[in-house]
Amino acid sequence: MNSRPEAPEHAEENGQGGIARTRSVLARLVLLSVIVLLLGQIVVAALAVTGFEKALEPQLSQKAGAVGKAVADQIEFVVDELQIPPDELVGVTPFLEKILRSNADIEYLLVVNPSSEVQFASGLSPEALERIVPHLPDANSARGSTSEVADFINSVFPIAADGRVVTVLHVGVSGEYVRGRLTDLLYEAITVIVVSLLVTLEILMFLMSVRVSGPLERIEAMLADGTQGVFVNRLAMRARDEIGDLVAALNRALRGLRQHYEDFHFDVREIQDAQIDRGIVGRIRAACQPVEERYKFTGGEELRPRNAMQIRVPLFLFMFAEELPRSFLPLFIARLSPTDAGISDELLFGLPITLFMLAGMLAVPIGGGLADRFGARRVFLAGIVPATIGYFGTFLAQGYYDFVAWRILSGVGYGLIFISAQAWVADNTGERNRAQGMAVFVGGVFAATICGPSIGGIFADRIGFEATFLISAGLAGISGVLVYAMLDRTVSGRTKHGTVLGGREWRILVSDVRLFAVAVFAAIPGKLILAGFLFYLVPLYLSELGTRQSVIGWMIMLYGVSTLLCMPLASRFADRSGRHATVVAAGGLAAGLGCLAILIDDAVGGPSGAVMIAILALGFGHALALTSQIAIVQEVASRHGGIGQASAIGAYRLVERAGMVLGPIVAAALAASFGYRGAIVGIGVIVLVCIALYAVMLYLSRSASAVGGSEMA
Repeated sequence: MNSRPEAPEHAEENGQGGIARTRSVLARLVLLSVIVLLLGQIVVAALAVTGFEKALEPQLSQKAGAVGKAVADQIEFVVDELQIPPDELVGVTPFLEKILRSNADIEYLLVVNPSSEVQFASGLSPEALERIVPHLPDANSARGSTSEVADFINSVFPIAADGRVVTVLHVGVSGEYVRGRLTDLLYEAITVIVVSLLVTLEILMFLMSVRVSGPLERIEAMLADGTQGVFVNRLAMRARDEIGDLVAALNRALRGLRQHYEDFHFDVREIQDAQIDRGIVGRIRAACQPVEERYKFTGGEELRPRNAMQIRVPLFLFMFAEELPRSFLPLFIARLSPTDAGISDELLFGLPITLFMLAGMLAVPIGGGLADRFGARRVFLAGIVPATIGYFGTFLAQGYYDFVAWRILSGVGYGLIFISAQAWVADNTGERNRAQGMAVFVGGVFAATICGPSIGGIFADRIGFEATFLISAGLAGISGVLVYAMLDRTVSGRTKHGTVLGGREWRILVSDVRLFAVAVFAAIPGKLILAGFLFYLVPLYLSELGTRQSVIGWMIMLYGVSTLLCMPLASRFADRSGRHATVVAAGGLAAGLGCLAILIDDAVGGPSGAVMIAILALGFGHALALTSQIAIVQEVASRHGGIGQASAIGAYRLVERAGMVLGPIVAAALAASFGYRGAIVGIGVIVLVCIALYAVMLYLSRSASAVGGSEMA
């Protein structure tokens, strides 16, 4: 009795220490697995790039030889059989240009007489001709022989008539082409390494959390309850592994304890019934009462290992499916767009993206109410149906308007799944680990943002746009199967997720200058530049520059990478400095100025380099702004009595999504007037103007507060 009051405290300390040790071991295992995987992938990628480099040049030479032989034979037939002199041939240059258009890896085709005078040429500028012709091999070279001329691999095909060489065909393959293909391969190798690492981490974290750390934390909690005399619960887990054996042994021990306790009570009742003296019966009851007060064996439940990580893999798979078409979606829309719609092509390209965002925005509050009533699991499964059908319908789409309809259907599913996943996290976390749970949710979304566009670009290059949508449909269906199999079927009513907001929330949003400034002049422009610049303008502009889909996807991936890497440092700096409003302004300033890098693209490696800088700046700016915006919303909510932080964040999120809806339309309108390059600059200017208005409103608000405070004083 004398040491009993200290037991709960020691149990809690031991439990927390055990959990910390478990997580430390799991972190080391994950790190070791990642290192081994990374080393193996780097070795395989290096071997692949080296082998590709060795094999590409001979294959290009063979390709040049095949093309050169076919062209030389046709010219030789005309010159030798038809007896038409080479300098009298007609239509040779258009013929050569057609050959070049059909063979992108061949740089030039030249017909040169034995005196080194160019008769016909295609693929080179006059300046390049002057530089190359003096170094071409002479007419006596063997047919099909190759040599390096300037930066090209040149193949020679003498053309004879009446037994003598009358002209020579030169076929050139650019060394730049070889280097370009190697660069593309390097991008794809890096992309595959990054994506496979992230996918491996997702699976490892899921397995460790659901199969190891989650059950161990439950076991430690049950053992901690046991030190306080509570033996009412049992853990439901049927895994056939070491953890499953441990759970089964613990459940058997608990059943044995309960059986001994029941046997003890049965024996006590028999002894009581055998007594005639009521005083003895009272003393027996008094002796048993401390045992009944100290130990508890009834009234428990069957516990299931539930935590936020259970939703992460299904959420990651679905978001990955949605992000796959990100790098080519506007290009696919452009292919389907009608020519007689009566509005500009740019607006046609942006309208399906806007309608998708709008459908998702409207589905979120509906999904929140459904999650309150039916549970997050059922709403997630319900959202999978329209999303998967929408992806599959997009794969089958034959025209613009049915494509728009399928994308709207996918948007409804997206909104339902987004809010249901967030609801599951809220249901399965408490006040002490709510932030960690939301980090699980945000981490899954950002991991998909990194993986999806890059792999989707590679798929688009290899198998086409339509087949990539079919893969999205398959991944979305798999995510639904995982949710059905792994998530608990019980309906939780602990947390309200509905985002149907009352008039008080909106009045505070409008009347509070600080909250209004953050929502309208920081949050909306932040989402506007994300949807308008990254989702709409980047694919179209880079495609106009001739960039391959795999490279476009790799560049879009940089947004997620930069955001994910910078966000922990940005949030830590904002919390320590306490200047959340200033950090939000700095984030918007970085994003807006990044778009203006297009104006100095010659100084930063060309248009592609400028776009890369703008994407990195956008990721850095959002890393600064996002967490500080939420902190400001929570601070404002705490100042106003009667409004919860969840309601304030719900109103803020709903307003913020308006930027996603407006982004593609604003970008399309700017592109129709100023082109894609001008539209990027225009988006940056809009963001900078909004940030300036945000700063002015905050300054006026602080000035008014200072004046009000002095008057009260």
